[in-house]
Amino acid sequence: MTVVVDKYTRVVLTVIAVLLSLVAVGMWCQSPAMIDSAQAGIPDSGQQLDEVIAQLKEVNENLQGISETLVSGGMKVQVMEPTETKKKAAPKAVPAVPAVK
Repeated sequence: MTVVVDKYTRVVLTVIAVLLSLVAVGMWCQSPAMIDSAQAGIPDSGQQLDEVIAQLKEVNENLQGISETLVSGGMKVQVMEPTETKKKAAPKAVPAVPAVK
């Protein structure tokens, strides 16, 4: 059995082959420099843990400052009754939790 290919099919296949070759050469020329396999995006868990610890220390210092301000009386908290608005309903009352003695 013989396959007969006309001129149009040969031209189209040739154009496709040339374009694929150009794409391959373009990708080869633009390839990034080789990186060591050990540095290929593997996170440093020790450094991440150090950063988390530093952030926790900062948060603790901030909370300690807020706590000292509240205890010293430098900040006063006043609870006010909610005002009723024309269109909005008043918030539902939350039952009080009994104090543990």
